[in-house]
Amino acid sequence: MVDQPSPRESDYLYTLANRGEYGGIIRHIQHHDDQSVRYGAAGVLAESVHSFEEVMTPEARKALITAVLDEPSDAVRANILKVLLHVDESIIDNVIARLEMEPRSTPTGTPYPLILTKWHAKRWPELRYLAVAGFGSVASQSTISKLRTTLNREENLRVLRRAIEESGNVGDERFVTPIQEHLRVDEEQYQQSANESALREVKEAAVEALVKIGTNAAYEALVTASRGTDEELKEHVISEIGKFGAQKTVDLIVDELHNEENDELRGEAAEGIITSFTQTDFEEGHSVREEALDLIGEDVSTSVSNEFADIVRESPRKSEQRNAAWLLGQLDTTDQETLECLLASLEDDDAYLRKVATASLTNLDPIKVEDKMETYLEQVEEGTEAHKLATFIKENIKDEAEEAKKELVNYSYVGSPSDYTAQQ
Repeated sequence: MVDQPSPRESDYLYTLANRGEYGGIIRHIQHHDDQSVRYGAAGVLAESVHSFEEVMTPEARKALITAVLDEPSDAVRANILKVLLHVDESIIDNVIARLEMEPRSTPTGTPYPLILTKWHAKRWPELRYLAVAGFGSVASQSTISKLRTTLNREENLRVLRRAIEESGNVGDERFVTPIQEHLRVDEEQYQQSANESALREVKEAAVEALVKIGTNAAYEALVTASRGTDEELKEHVISEIGKFGAQKTVDLIVDELHNEENDELRGEAAEGIITSFTQTDFEEGHSVREEALDLIGEDVSTSVSNEFADIVRESPRKSEQRNAAWLLGQLDTTDQETLECLLASLEDDDAYLRKVATASLTNLDPIKVEDKMETYLEQVEEGTEAHKLATFIKENIKDEAEEAKKELVNYSYVGSPSDYTAQQ
């Protein structure tokens, strides 16, 4: 049991917090001789963390990290960690990095990484979080065993999520079974009052960890999850499973692409297909895309093509935009959104995306493209790259799009777009 500071000290600490004088509170945490005052100061800072994080300086952040490493009391350390975890969980990685740099400079004299085992056994979840973050960094047989214990026994969802993440980073297949169990977690499994978002984060971390582990057992665990009744989990699985490579996953993902009842799942399936393209080895690129097209089928609904148009417009990764633009040119759906998306791509900063979009436009319904091109040419500035590309498309639209592509210097290989779409 940790003693509380005197009423006078408590009043003073709360006065500092009310004034926004957080530097004074941090100095109490760092330098006060009385453990109860340090404990109270860290507690007051934790209570005021929403206001504190808005004004926290790099100096304050550094001071709190140092306090975690220097503080002799685990109770005080837990309160400091509570503040840091709220502000930014990645700060814990800075703490671990400092310990790795000076493994014998720990607050208790127990060297790193042995100190992690002590923290792992403490009642404060903040210390256990710090411990599992370190376990993943060390990745020894002993710390792997500790992570497995955490996966099986931990009841705090934040600590559990971090343990799952570290297990994925380590990549040991022995983690697959305990991680798979957490794809089925619910509130009844925990003594704490678990909120829905925390449970969702645990499941998402489990999906991503299994993808990182990347073994056949991990893949099968995700396939099982994709067939369950948890729609949100299924969406996340479909969006991530493509990272295993198209040879394994494309048929599973395409099944969900035609889901007319769940728009979110259909969107994740579209992203999953594009991910499977970008994760495929160069040598297999063409065959994988052809397989995907066979499974998707040419006659798709506009809701499906619109999902790929969204990727072209919104993805932060150029390789995904190029793949989606190429795919739009292979689907027998020349709707308004597809045309507008590809035309907008003619003005993109990425030269490869412009080339892929040009080739795709020559592949669509020539009558609809020509009608749209007239308006587009009136709007785009003459002499620009976009105007030149649009003019080329207008002049070369034919019923047989392959004839148009033959006349397009440097575009002829876009039918098998690995050269363009594999680049980041």
